[in-house]
Amino acid sequence: MNRPIAILLIVLISAALLFSTFALSQGKFVEALFVYPLLIIAYVFARHGKKS
Repeated sequence: MNRPIAILLIVLISAALLFSTFALSQGKFVEALFVYPLLIIAYVFARHGKKS
């Protein structure tokens, strides 16, 4: 994984954690958990370009 993609994933994970924390504090459980499958999809696409 190259550096720009790694930085992008770190930013996405940080934003997801902040959003989930905010949504849970508002009592929105479904919205808080909706972010994590999107992060998994982003990780899979980031790893797709890497050769084994």
